[in-house]
Amino acid sequence: MTSLIDFTRETMSRPGPSQPGALWRSPLRRLGQLLIAPVRAAGYLDNKRALIIVPHGELHFLPFQALLADSASDRFLVERFRVTYAPSASLWLQLSSRRRNSSSDGVLALAPRTNALPASRGEVDAIGDIYGDRASVLVGAAASERAFRALAPTKSIVHIATYGVLNKHNPLFSFVELAPEGDDDGRLEVHEVFGLTLNARLLVLSACQTALGSGAIADVPPGDDWVGLMQGFLYAGADNVLATLWAVDDRATEQLMKSFYRELNAGRSESAALAEAQRAALHVPATAHPFYWAGFVLSSGR
Repeated sequence: MTSLIDFTRETMSRPGPSQPGALWRSPLRRLGQLLIAPVRAAGYLDNKRALIIVPHGELHFLPFQALLADSASDRFLVERFRVTYAPSASLWLQLSSRRRNSSSDGVLALAPRTNALPASRGEVDAIGDIYGDRASVLVGAAASERAFRALAPTKSIVHIATYGVLNKHNPLFSFVELAPEGDDDGRLEVHEVFGLTLNARLLVLSACQTALGSGAIADVPPGDDWVGLMQGFLYAGADNVLATLWAVDDRATEQLMKSFYRELNAGRSESAALAEAQRAALHVPATAHPFYWAGFVLSSGR
């Protein structure tokens, strides 16, 4: 299974052809038969439109929404289901009972590296256009770690469009990059995230590899075998965290996020908004390859 997942990711995590004979289709079909087909055959998916995946071990690296589980139509799982992840069954139950401060409101969107990531400016500007006066948009030096710490606890939606760095050897030091200010280095690291108190219904990490972590370290509670930015923000109080499984494309991400926030602002749930955005992307020839859309995963604590 591990080698098959590694091969599947290798074929998906960089741009390539999306036609029926593309290299990534066969492993996605094989994994769909292994992981989804038995559940479908048992009847558990009948009349269902939403799936909650609790991955273990190497399955943390697999985008279930891209599996080809229907041998008759060869359709992606996301074309039928809304797919959400939970860090562990026990943690999902624990977090689902947590109360969020109902006074949190508004949207915070930060893009500290607009020179290096020009499309990140388009992302946060689009969020500002969609949410109007409810949105606080900070770019460049204004999108600092200090500003995040001051404003994020009061917001219902927090969006960070920047670089993400995965530390495989010590996942507590993986980080997203914000602008430095004063004594703050701008590196918001996992161990710092665990100390935050957030009240957001949604936190978006629009950066590379922010859904990845590393597993089985002493500080991880029993049963929670993986730790990283996504898990850190769930612990810190975010109800839902949208993050990425690989190094995503700047321009394609901008378009997907615009679609996602339009759906979200129209009243769709986070999982439904992501599913619609991914379906839209896979039906556009320029972004049909799973590289452009399948790396975005939503993890929920509710």
